[in-house]
Amino acid sequence: MQKYYQKIKNSPIFYGMADFELDRMLECFKASIKNYEAGDTIIRRGDIITKIYVILEGEVNIEKDSYWGRRIIIQKLHENNNIALSLVASKNTESNINAICTKDATILILNYEKCSAMCQNACMHHGAFIRNMFKILSKENVELVEKIENISQKSIRDKLLTYLSNESEKNKSNMFEIQFNRQELADYLNIDRSAMSFELSKLKREGLINYKKNKFILRVEV
Repeated sequence: MQKYYQKIKNSPIFYGMADFELDRMLECFKASIKNYEAGDTIIRRGDIITKIYVILEGEVNIEKDSYWGRRIIIQKLHENNNIALSLVASKNTESNINAICTKDATILILNYEKCSAMCQNACMHHGAFIRNMFKILSKENVELVEKIENISQKSIRDKLLTYLSNESEKNKSNMFEIQFNRQELADYLNIDRSAMSFELSKLKREGLINYKKNKFILRVEV
């Protein structure tokens, strides 16, 4: 635990806590650390989630498979992100997603029942932890609305332009790097990769965008 102490302290879910408060929280929440390899599944569809998972190192995709086995990427998560925090509060509700490591990952695991119930002393740091959880859930809801906006566009072209426009806005620049490779981007937008690549090339020829691998430049306002 000590090896990752600074990473744990920097996690948004423990924001604003002094060392002695964090130490008490980790003990109270029965914290443990588990290492996963790329390709390992942390949460499977159908699991009842009873833990809070915080990524200390690595990368995790939140995915869902269609009836016919087509992968849809809901989110790509990185260091300091929480995995399926919105699902853990739904007692006895089966997970409808898979959480799969795309890189080797180190995960902090906390007991949700201990996290969500105020202790007898109603300590200030426990209250701060719960407030931090609500802030994280609020941020996740904003990202979900953005995802809906991206995939609700009718054409592949409009899906790409909406996604790239949102990424530009988040980065406050017309030059930015996206987190997805081409297959992941197609799975995230729920479109065919070949059709997406064709549309990207077309947008580039039209002078609306330029790109190299995951780095994009928006040339003009659309």
